[in-house]
Amino acid sequence: MSTNVDILWNRCLEGLKVKLSQQVFQEQFAGLRILDLNDRRALIEVPLGRDIRQFGRLYKGLIEICFQETTGFSPDFEFRHPEQGQQSSRLGPIFRAQGIAINPSFSFESFVVGGKSQFAYSAAFAVAQHPGGGKYNPMLLYGGSGLGKTHLIQAIANYVLEGDSGKRVRYLTADDFSREYVECLKENRINEMSNYYRNEVDVLLIDDIQFLSGKIETQNEFFHIFNSLHQVGRQIVLTSDAPPSEIKDLQERLISRFSWGLCVDIQPPDVETREAILRKKSEASHIEMGEDVIRYLAQGIEGNVRLLESAVRKLLLLTNVRNCDIDISLAKEVVSEMAPTIKKRVNLEAVVHAVALHFSVDENKILEKGRGTKEVAQARQVAMFLMKQLTHLSLKSVGIRFGNRDHSTVVHAIKTVEKGMSADPSFKRAVENLLSNTHD
Repeated sequence: MSTNVDILWNRCLEGLKVKLSQQVFQEQFAGLRILDLNDRRALIEVPLGRDIRQFGRLYKGLIEICFQETTGFSPDFEFRHPEQGQQSSRLGPIFRAQGIAINPSFSFESFVVGGKSQFAYSAAFAVAQHPGGGKYNPMLLYGGSGLGKTHLIQAIANYVLEGDSGKRVRYLTADDFSREYVECLKENRINEMSNYYRNEVDVLLIDDIQFLSGKIETQNEFFHIFNSLHQVGRQIVLTSDAPPSEIKDLQERLISRFSWGLCVDIQPPDVETREAILRKKSEASHIEMGEDVIRYLAQGIEGNVRLLESAVRKLLLLTNVRNCDIDISLAKEVVSEMAPTIKKRVNLEAVVHAVALHFSVDENKILEKGRGTKEVAQARQVAMFLMKQLTHLSLKSVGIRFGNRDHSTVVHAIKTVEKGMSADPSFKRAVENLLSNTHD
């Protein structure tokens, strides 16, 4: 265990001391030990004799909130008894590791399927059933943060291993792969790393592939590994926050290969799906929420699943601290606290109408092909800027809505607006007013 991880855990413990009575802190937190930590999960060892499920139900939300407050990190906490922790005390991927770092709760059964995630779910499940044997190789899931990409890619890993424990499954992030490459380069072990991936991996799953951006040598190594695995029918699954063509400083040959199989866009969940997610999260946390509370939270918290999870954790914390039930007033308090992090819901018509009114141009001209007058061109650029700022649409999706323009046109529009805001205070105020007022 690194000293840095221990320092972060001790900061959290100090924060918990302030929030809890001395008796509760000593009874519940004495003897807890952090085994490992990465950007997604923290593994905590709980002394034998303590009910892990009960402890997690009562204090998981409080620990996660306190850890974020004191360290700036927000991993998901997992609790184990000593004998479990000793079996696998590492959560992060390790070169030539026998196991993999996946969350066992990330399964297809626990994934809430909505209209906007149905295709991604079906494709992922098809890959899990026949890894490497179907036409979805490689498969790339892309979309904004917290929409379920990591859940689905780890669900594939869990499903494959449950069906065949002998399958050699390797899950890691692009950052992990890059660090692995750099370390092996320093130690003259590149051939060993290359042989490992080519000969000892049946299913390769890599999260956040966009973080290979600009890392040319790492991209070169991954390119050769990708080719070797694909040629022999080994399954490759990737996730990204954008389609391959929109990942900056990614080699064209990688973009081409990522597109060989299937690229699936995961969109933010609609209100009905958000309600279903909240029901499942409340059940998992063993808390009771009325339908009025669920409806209010689902309508007030848009965007991604992590925001919904955060809302449930906050409710759990408040009920424990105040010793009260969850009602609509408590839900309103949570939504109010989270308001700065929730993206506004906008639609194209509202944005175009507001921009056309401000710049005194025809709404249809903004959406038409062709540059138009200087005023129309500027209005269109501002509208593109607003759509990118206020929605989870990709650059390509924004471009399609404005006369089927290329994503590079949207990039240019955004840069032009940002440059104009820096140079002209009055233009900046105008755009900021549109930004704050353009929503449903």
